[in-house]
Amino acid sequence: MKRLVALLMLVLLVATVSAQIVKMSELPTDKQFRKAVKTLMYKTNGHDITPKRLDAMEKVQSVINRFEREDWSAYRKESDAEALAEMEKTGVPYYLRQSFEKVCKEVRTTKVKEGTVAVWLLYNMGYIVKTPTTTFGIDLFSKYTDRLLDMIDFGMITHPHSDHNNSAFTKGMEKRNKPILAAFDIKNVEEMRVEHGGEYTFGDVKVRVTLGDHNKKLRNYVASYEIDCGANTNHTVIFHTGDSCNYEQLNPQKQVDIFIPHIRVSLDIQKAMDKFHPHHLFMSHLQELGHRVHKWRWTFHDALRSKEKWNHDHMWIPCWGERIIYNRNDWK
Repeated sequence: MKRLVALLMLVLLVATVSAQIVKMSELPTDKQFRKAVKTLMYKTNGHDITPKRLDAMEKVQSVINRFEREDWSAYRKESDAEALAEMEKTGVPYYLRQSFEKVCKEVRTTKVKEGTVAVWLLYNMGYIVKTPTTTFGIDLFSKYTDRLLDMIDFGMITHPHSDHNNSAFTKGMEKRNKPILAAFDIKNVEEMRVEHGGEYTFGDVKVRVTLGDHNKKLRNYVASYEIDCGANTNHTVIFHTGDSCNYEQLNPQKQVDIFIPHIRVSLDIQKAMDKFHPHHLFMSHLQELGHRVHKWRWTFHDALRSKEKWNHDHMWIPCWGERIIYNRNDWK
């Protein structure tokens, strides 16, 4: 009964605030926006969607909604240090830079305790995972990716689309002679070409690969990675499915702790959860700036509506720069 009441309260709260997120008529001031960014990254978390978190999401989303694909392209291409610093004083570039600096610092300094893993969302579906002994990245994408690579032992790429496959990441890893798992050929890079059902080991970490469809035309195009993070994490399992769209092709062999799917790629996430019962769901592929504002750029609002719709106790809406320390024993 208590759980039902709590759920009803959450639905009412989310419905009230989320309805405003994409309708906000006035932009927050620069001071309000900066405060909202810090609230998302430092003062709240993607699991407990409190009024404070919702208010910050609303303010940040209203700014992102004004950042067009052309703005994103201009930011990505800018190489002049002074011009770039000017861009990053405010708005979405400010958020991107602040979140990157936070991730970079924390990946370097976080001491991961036995039995736990640290997980960071960098951007889109790009995650960094650190165990007590190993650090790896999946679909990493950032203007400053190269600065992360000395801290990463190996990488994975789910498919070749540009918001998942970053040349700075692949070339930087190749330069450092570090392995990358991928199901496609990467130009000028000697990657570990994965196969359906293939299993790969990196120290304590074991990775199993499943190939699946992106859509009706791109068959067996996306590599899903079932990652057993090792005995020193109590065998925490992360299942990152990239842009896989067919839940019937998702067949993890172990109990999944953290399920990371694309929330809007025709994947029936409820059926996927009913099929293999992950302990947690990380809603991902939000705020992909390479998409137009009203076409394929999924928002916090979309994630909140999904949270209302789907039936699961532990659905997270992580933001750029957020760190999650996960201990599976805490959730038993």
